[in-house]
Amino acid sequence: MTDDPIPWTLAEPEAMVVVRRIKTRRHRHRWDHMTSTMADQSRVRSYVPSCACGAIQDSAASRRGKSARNRGNAFEREVAAALGVRRVGQYGSPTDVEGDWIAVQCKVGAAFSERLWGWLPAARGDQLRAVVIGDAPGSSGKRRVLIALDFAEFCAWFGKR
Repeated sequence: MTDDPIPWTLAEPEAMVVVRRIKTRRHRHRWDHMTSTMADQSRVRSYVPSCACGAIQDSAASRRGKSARNRGNAFEREVAAALGVRRVGQYGSPTDVEGDWIAVQCKVGAAFSERLWGWLPAARGDQLRAVVIGDAPGSSGKRRVLIALDFAEFCAWFGKR
């Protein structure tokens, strides 16, 4: 046996380099791109707008997208007015509607849970009705819990008066 040190203990450890893969973002199509052949076609009524990437505009898909965006924006405005708070979703915030006391993420047009709606207590009166839902994660997890309220009743109690 020799008294020489172990070879891998002599050198300084190398710094670990973390390489983060950046996902390429799909570009937004510009339908006003005109090539020389398209300029000739633009005088013809059957001209179909296309992008520089070669994609052809689908008018039905464009209409669906615009309708969905308009429906979502109108719903955000409706919720903000009912709660008496401001709409901030158009500024790129993850929160659509917020105020001093509440932050709301609005979703409209998604599947509405009839089961959840049916679970709301039938008893009426001067109390606010609610459904509390929790999962059963097992012994190693923390329970996730949500509360669901009727929006009209919630606004009557806490909204703009």
